[in-house]
Parts: sequence; C-alpha cells; structure tokens
Amino acid sequence: MILKYTRVFALLITFVCVASFSKGGGIVRLSNLFSENMVLQRNKPIKFFGTANKKTSFELEFAGKKQKVNTNDDGKWEISFAAMEAGGPYKLKVVSDSLFTWKNILIGDVWICSGQSNMEWVLRRTLNAPYELRKANHEGIRFFTVPKHASSFPLEETKNASWKTCSTENAWEFSAVAYFFARSLNERYQVPIGIIHTSWGGTPAESWISNAALVTHPDFKVKADSLLLSYKNGATIDVIQKQMYMNSSFPYAKKLLEKDKGFIEKWNKNEYSDANWKTFVVPGTLDEQGPVNYKGSIWLRKHITVPPSMNGQDLTLIMEKLNERDITYFNGTEVGRVAGFGGKRVYRIPKEMLLKGENIITIRLETFDRPAGFEAKDAAVIRLEQMVESASPTTIPLAGEWKYALGLPATAYPEQPKGLINVASLPSVLYNGMIAPLEKLPVKGFLWYQGENNAGKAFQYKTLFPLLINDWRKQFNQGDLPFIFTQLSGYGPITSEPVDHFWAELREAQTEAISLNNTGMAVTIDVGDPYDIHPLNKQVVGKRLAIQAMKTVYGENKLNTSPLYQSMKLSGDSIRIKFSNSTKGLITKDGTVPKGFAIAGADKKFVWANAKIDGDEIVVWLWKIKPVAVRYAWTGSPVESNGANVFNQEGLPLSPFRTDTWKGITEGKK
Repeated sequence: MILKYTRVFALLITFVCVASFSKGGGIVRLSNLFSENMVLQRNKPIKFFGTANKKTSFELEFAGKKQKVNTNDDGKWEISFAAMEAGGPYKLKVVSDSLFTWKNILIGDVWICSGQSNMEWVLRRTLNAPYELRKANHEGIRFFTVPKHASSFPLEETKNASWKTCSTENAWEFSAVAYFFARSLNERYQVPIGIIHTSWGGTPAESWISNAALVTHPDFKVKADSLLLSYKNGATIDVIQKQMYMNSSFPYAKKLLEKDKGFIEKWNKNEYSDANWKTFVVPGTLDEQGPVNYKGSIWLRKHITVPPSMNGQDLTLIMEKLNERDITYFNGTEVGRVAGFGGKRVYRIPKEMLLKGENIITIRLETFDRPAGFEAKDAAVIRLEQMVESASPTTIPLAGEWKYALGLPATAYPEQPKGLINVASLPSVLYNGMIAPLEKLPVKGFLWYQGENNAGKAFQYKTLFPLLINDWRKQFNQGDLPFIFTQLSGYGPITSEPVDHFWAELREAQTEAISLNNTGMAVTIDVGDPYDIHPLNKQVVGKRLAIQAMKTVYGENKLNTSPLYQSMKLSGDSIRIKFSNSTKGLITKDGTVPKGFAIAGADKKFVWANAKIDGDEIVVWLWKIKPVAVRYAWTGSPVESNGANVFNQEGLPLSPFRTDTWKGITEGKK
C-alpha cells in the first residue's frame, strides 16, 4: 500500500507543480514544440504554428526565406515553408512588435518515441552509464521531452519545454532507448535526428489511444463514453487531481515530514553530527548487520574527501543496487530520488556542490519489501567518479563503512490515503495530453516500447495495439507513418518446465501487429533480467530498433532482422519449422544444440523437446510423442528458464512463437 501511494503522490506532484512561460514575448508566440536547437522533418513541408493577437500580421523568416503571417479571429496562426533536404544550422526570425531570433535549427528526421517505463528509462541509469554519458556529445542529435500531463480532452499545446542538444551535460535525463536509437541512425546516415520523447512509466496502452478510436473497441466503449460524459459535466482530471492532492496527498506528506526524525532533525545537512550513529558496511543489508526484518525509513551517511584532481568537474554517483526507495543528498542538497523498487542509481553531482576537504553523502531509504541497503556482486561498482572523457577516470570507492540511523518505522507511518486514482491509467488521458499536441508536426515515424502494463490482458492487446497504431496514423494524417516497436524483454520467474505464461502471450500479440503495413519489431528476450522489469542494457534495444528502421524506413531491404516463425510441416515423428530473416542460416549463440523448444501431442501437454538446425530451418522431435505443436521461448524469462539460444547469422535472436492456436490463459480477460 505504501509503495502504491508513493507512486501516486509523485504523479500528483508532477501534475500540480507546473510552471509555464511564453516563448517569443510580445504579440507573437510559437508553440512550445519549437525552440532553438530543434530538428524539423526533412522532405516534408516545414510547419510553424502558434498564437498572437487576433487579426494581426507579422513576418516569419526561416533559412533566409520570408513569409507574411496572418492570425485568425482566435489569434491562432499556422504557416508552411517548402520542404528541404537535411542540413543546417538555420535561423528562425520573427519580425513583429517583438523581434526575436532562434538559432542552431537543423533539418533531419524527427521520431516520436513513446511508451511506459522502459522507454522513459533515462541514460544515467543504463548499463555502463558513466562511460556512455562521457561519450554523449553528438551535435546532430537533439531531444525534446514532453512534460507528463494527463488531460480529459485533446490539447493543442504541451506544457512548456524546449529542445536540447545531445551533450554530456544534457543527456542525463534523455530516454536511453531513444538515445541509442538516434545515435545508430545519426552515425549511419549522417543525418540530424530529432527525438520527441513522450512516455510515462506504469501506463497501459488504452491511455495512449484517442477517445474517438477507443470507443470502437468493445471492451472500452462503455468506460470511455462514461468518462467523457463525466468530464463534460465538470469531473475533469484536473479537478480529480486537485481534490486528491488537497484531501489526501498533501496532508499525508506533511505528516510524514513531521514524524520522521531524519526530516525533523535535518539529518541530510552537513552540520548535523552523526557521531552516535551505528556502523554499516557497504555492500550489505540491514538484515545482515542490524535489526532483522526492519520496515520503514533508514538514513545512511558517508563522509568522503574529494581530491584536488576531481575539483572543478562534474562527478557521477553510482550505487548498485539500492533497496528500495531513496532520496539522495550531497552536502545537504538533493541530487536524485527513485520512488520505486530497488535498483541501480546514477546521480550527477555538479561541480558547484563540491567542497574542499570533507563532503557528505546522505541517503534516506524506505524499505517495505526488501532488506534495506546495497546489493552488489562487485563492491567497486559503488563509487563516485569523474565525469570526463577518459578510459580511466579518477574514482572514489564508496564501499566500506557508512553510518546509519533508523528513521520512522513502518508501524508509525501515517494512515494511508484511501480512494486514490491513478489518473495516468485512465483511457485516452495521455493521448490527450501528450500525443494530441504533436499531431500538426511533420515527423518521420514512431518508436514504441510498452506492453508490460497490459500483459495480464495479452489477448485483448491483439486488437488494442493495432488500434493504437492505426489511430496515431489517422490523427497525424501523414499516411502510414512507420511504427517501430520493442517486443518485451525477458522478465519473470525462472521455470523448469514448459508453462503457459501471460508475458509470452503479450509477445505473441506484439508479433501479430507486424502484419500491419510499415511496422517493425525489435526482439530483445536475450537482454532481459528475470528479477528486474527494467533491464539495463538499453544499448542493444536501441540498436535493434534502429536496425528495424534501417530496413523498414531507410530502404536497406537486404538487412536481416530477427527471425520470425513462418510455417510448420509434420514429417513423421518430427516437425520442421521455417522462418523469415534466416536466409544465411541459423545458429545457437553458445554453439550448443538448440534449446528452449517444447513439443506437445494431441493431449496439449508440452514437454521439452530435441531440436536441430538444418540451414535456415529447425527440426523438432521427441521419440515418446507424436507431435502436433511446438513452442519456443514460451515463458517470461526464456533464456534463464530454458536456455532459448537460437539466433540468425547477424546475431539477432529468434522471436518466441507457438505453432498452435489453443486457448491462452489471458483470453477473455478484460
């Protein structure tokens, strides 16, 4: 319950604490989608739009070409310049009562990247993040992150944001998947890549589909119509959020601040003395070194000396893995927090925070499901590191002795607020607030990483996901825009025998979507983590999405992507299976026999089977069974569970599949 509340409270803070300002000044205002450093789509009309005083005119100059702009009776305006090839930088100049110029604008390819937490996952939290961040200087890559916003009705404008160039300084909060995707395309084609990142962790697909489309789905028509009616009658998302915040969330947070000794006595401040605190050895957990089964908040402190060689440079604080939820301070100032399960933390320490001599790291942990503390196979991964382009940056090890004190035990926490609604999961609200404002913008295509939140209703996803794809294409009105997506990575319990699994059925639903024109799917079962729904190897995910785009969008038709099941043929006591994207033959990654195949007879009971590769085909058999159907990698974590190991010669994994059409465990779930 506490975890659920913490997430909702974080969402509410996001909604309520929103600032805005108008770009451009004076009478002319461009949409928040435009700013310096932006990328505009090549080979399509270049559109600008915004607002100004009604029935006025002004002049807009872009790339040396001028146009007169007239506003309508509502003060809105829109103008198009002729399509251009990739290039830049260019300037945009507005001549009116307010004269201003934006610089460093590029023409290239613009991709809208959306989904839930694995698309939202930031670069600083990915595999080998310090190295990747040091190398993240790419003038030809630009990012625009759409602020989170749920809305009752389709909006014409996003909350205020701006385009950022890809640099070590800016890339910390970029979507890791989108960054590695953009980097692959930029390096291969030498074309500027603009990423519009618009995602929200823990959200279902139906939140990202317009109401107009969702009411055509039989499972959502009643709820979508009912919500729309309630909004029109005044019970809007904004009203719900304000009521929840004022009645539940704010009072709860206030009580928490008043009850936790760490907050009351300001344990995060350097001037506080921790001389009487107990010692805690890192890596390690409280269960091993302190009170067993403690639940609640615990505060940790580490005193360090930063050598002169590290002064004047940003540092990276790396902690792996930290259980569970944290607020981390450096010299009394918060540098990051994660309101979720345990996992790797990577926080930036700006050089301005560094003190000569002693510095103090303070962490407030909340633990309710796992032992509080650090878990690490290698103590060296817990460190403070220079943020420089060097293969051997100076580091300060953080393993060893820390100080700790107990804050607020779970039994003393304030009573949990009741009746909270996760507004971000309501139908259409994220489409309204985070996709609809983008519809006028010419783009290259869409990138999508989502499905975890719909896995329990995987059969429904077979119709819901294509509805989303077709809906976005219709709303953007730019033809069948490319739609490239990630098949879910490995995650879930390790199973020793063949099982039915909803995660496998969700992957099947995703695979069926590639029957739509101009779509592509990146298979990633081999880079998952059975214990963490957020695998850190986003490099491979981004690269494989880029390969799909290269083949589907950029005309490299000879590229092989991941092998996909095509057909089966019964041959005596075996089944011979054919695949696409395997023209150069199939291999096993470890050089052993193919694993991960299960076979069933007429009784529909699957058991592990023998398999062998025959060129670009696979033969499956088991002498005890007269075969009827075959399944491959049909579980949550197929690599860890049954050793699924088949790849094509290009090193791309075979997608999970089944040859049967027997009723699955999610069929009928709504």
